[in-house]
Formats: sequence, C-alpha cells, structure tokens
Amino acid sequence: MTGRSSRIRTARPSDAASLAFLSSELGYPSSEMQVRRRLSLLDDPERTLLVAEDDAGLAGFIDLHVQRVVESDPYGEVGGLVVHPGRRGTGVATALLEAAARWSRERGLERLWIRANLARGDVHGFYEHAGCLTVKDQRVYEYPL
Repeated sequence: MTGRSSRIRTARPSDAASLAFLSSELGYPSSEMQVRRRLSLLDDPERTLLVAEDDAGLAGFIDLHVQRVVESDPYGEVGGLVVHPGRRGTGVATALLEAAARWSRERGLERLWIRANLARGDVHGFYEHAGCLTVKDQRVYEYPL
C-alpha cells in the first residue's frame, strides 16, 4: 500500500481505457482499442505492466522489460512511468518504481535503467530524489521505414 491506499498489480485488459488516458498524459495519445491491442502483445515473461490502483481507479503505471543485448549483461528497463495528474506527489511513482525494482531483482537483474526525456524537467528531480544516478545523456533517433 502507498499514497491514497494504492495497490500495485499487473495490468489487465479491463484497464485499457485508463491506460489510454495515462499514455496520453505521458505524451503518447492512445485510444482504448489501441491499448487493448498492445496489451495482447505484451504477453511475455520478460515484460510486465504494473499499475497502481486506488478507490478512484488507476493512479499510474510502469511499463518494464528485460533488455538483452550482446554488449551488456541483461538489465531491467522502464519503458514508461506515469502518474494520474490528480495523484502526483502522493507516493504513487515511488511505489511503482519500488515494484519495478523488485520485479527486476526477482529475475536476477542487477540494474534497472530509466530513460527520461530531457524536456520533462519535472521528473528528473523525482528520479534523483529516489536515488537514481545519471549514467548518460543521449539522443534517440528514428530511422524511417
């Protein structure tokens, strides 16, 4: 339990509408139908989507996966962390981050990476306060397909 009595659990298809709203808050506009389809693609033991839920509904989510690359031992990576605007500052993000760390440790991983857009200045202070260390700054490029 955390913040307004939030509970952390794995996301389910019935969360699609709330997840679409939260994804849009994160800057990735999504419809309920798109989220339902994406949820079916996340059925993988090396991925999870955890949600924080309270009496008012979903308070936030954290999307994470095991990243496997040849140049490094496997590590956990956060694909997205977002908290409902009305629940920010109540401990929800901290609870989700702690749950992500537990999930990663349970898989024998020794690192959990979080990428945060430099334009989202408000979240950098949160990560630093939570004990996260900046390991690099980078740009992300998209190659047209």
